[in-house]
Amino acid sequence: LQPTQMLLGRMVPIGLVLIALGAIAASVVSARVTRPVERLAGAADDIATGQYSRRADVEGPDEIARLGVAFNTMASQVERSHRDLEQRVEDRTRDLAQAMAQLTDAQEELVRKERLAMLGQLASGVGHELRNPLGVMTNAIYYLEMVQPDAPEDVREYLGILRHQIGLSEKIVTDLLDFARIKPPQVQTVSPASFIENQIARVGSVAELTIERRVPPDLPAVAIDPVQIGQVLLNLLTNASQAMEGGGVITVSARAQGDTVTIEVSDTGPGIAHELRDRIFEPLFTTKPRGIGLGLSVSRSLAEANGGRLDLVPGEGGAVFALTLPVAVAEPA
Repeated sequence: LQPTQMLLGRMVPIGLVLIALGAIAASVVSARVTRPVERLAGAADDIATGQYSRRADVEGPDEIARLGVAFNTMASQVERSHRDLEQRVEDRTRDLAQAMAQLTDAQEELVRKERLAMLGQLASGVGHELRNPLGVMTNAIYYLEMVQPDAPEDVREYLGILRHQIGLSEKIVTDLLDFARIKPPQVQTVSPASFIENQIARVGSVAELTIERRVPPDLPAVAIDPVQIGQVLLNLLTNASQAMEGGGVITVSARAQGDTVTIEVSDTGPGIAHELRDRIFEPLFTTKPRGIGLGLSVSRSLAEANGGRLDLVPGEGGAVFALTLPVAVAEPA
């Protein structure tokens, strides 16, 4: 048995060494396989959580490395597809928001037109009913002044107050009738300089109020209805004078821009508050203690009916309104 025991004594250490070497080799091989797989699994988990820029760091010529390259290619395609999807969603969201805004504007415009139509019918009836008694009162005041040429001062003062109040009432009735129906403009070729001067003359002289003119005499003629646009300009001048109860300066300027002429009316009054600038052209909106808030609404409608527009110019200080009118087209010789 001695030779067998000697062989067994030699084989046991050799076996232990072989087992140890096998364990080390298995550990190395396992590490080379499991670590890349773990990196792939980690990258897949990150992509699943939304980190589409994550890539697997796997190198080498073996099958796992090729799997890593394929995984990175797939991840790039997923990231690109996700980015394209987000862009399409953003575009569709923006288009939807624009469509909703247009729908809201159309709905508001429809509601506004319905309200204006009802208001126009009411204004037409009320205006006609009020104009007759106002005319009677005007004739009565004229008669009283004629038969009492030597009336006391207080009587003449009260007659003047009545005349002024009747004039304000007639202005309201006129706004109501103009708002109820805007007649088609009778277009004529008008010189802006003389037209502006005529409207300034209609305002008359007001104490502590100065009207400055900055109107070039060589402005091109405009094609407008002088009665309708005259009402617009007169309304702007009247509003400017009423905004400066303690006196001030009204500046009327004009300039030619391409195929339009712009007339600006500015004042040195307190101006219009920023939160009210978007509402001043709405019917029945007014900041004055008197009036019904139709002057600017009617003025804008008249300007648009004549192919122009009426805008409030943004800025600090007093109010500035810009009336843009079309230039008359020269007839061929």
